[in-house]
Amino acid sequence: MPNTGQGFKTLQDGKQVLWYDPALIFTFEINLFNPEWLQAKGKLRATSQGRNAAWFVHHDGVDMVLRHYYRGGLIGRVNKDLFLCQPVEKSRAMAEFSLLSWMYEQDLPVPRPVAARFAPAGLFYRADILTQTIPESETLADRLLHAPLDENTWHSVGEAVAKIHDAGVLHSDLNCRNILIDQSSKIWIIDFDKCEQRGDGAWRDDNLARLHRSFIKEKTKQASLHWEEADWEYFMTGYRKYQKQ
Repeated sequence: MPNTGQGFKTLQDGKQVLWYDPALIFTFEINLFNPEWLQAKGKLRATSQGRNAAWFVHHDGVDMVLRHYYRGGLIGRVNKDLFLCQPVEKSRAMAEFSLLSWMYEQDLPVPRPVAARFAPAGLFYRADILTQTIPESETLADRLLHAPLDENTWHSVGEAVAKIHDAGVLHSDLNCRNILIDQSSKIWIIDFDKCEQRGDGAWRDDNLARLHRSFIKEKTKQASLHWEEADWEYFMTGYRKYQKQ
């Protein structure tokens, strides 16, 4: 696991353990992980519902995204958000916080982590993470509903993924909704839950295949999506070009 370095602070409130970046948050508040408190204090700007619910928060002049960790699949129907307890640094939020901190320090196209929470509950724990918002951005899938990307922008998407792979990072859920594009056409990659660093191997090709399938799936759901197989070739051109540098 990458080292977070010395830049973050640790707080303990009862059994809860919280990590945060004091360079971003000057007046850290434990309730930043509480959507109801955020709403009452006027710090909640918007909410995104669905499988990956998120709350958009403004505090200390910083725009952030709050994500609570939920269980997926069949088990999620009976156990919404409890995970079997483990050492704090290996818990879902802290592992993602550590990885993002390291990636941000490497100048990779990822959001800056702000804070993470580990909240024990008996033999289990719950978890949350706050990351800095990517301003004026939308998912690649949403952008493609409006208009096609030009060849150079597809090259930029390929380069962004290549940078992540070149750093040895496997994105466990690489898809066209975890790639953002901002108004300047800069590409960002988000949601590094359950992701990890690996050595060389076939995982890179498998990761690319996963991303490719996500475009096909999105096109099946939305026939108006501005994506064609030729776009994938533009993407791969950008990916390979970066790897040759």
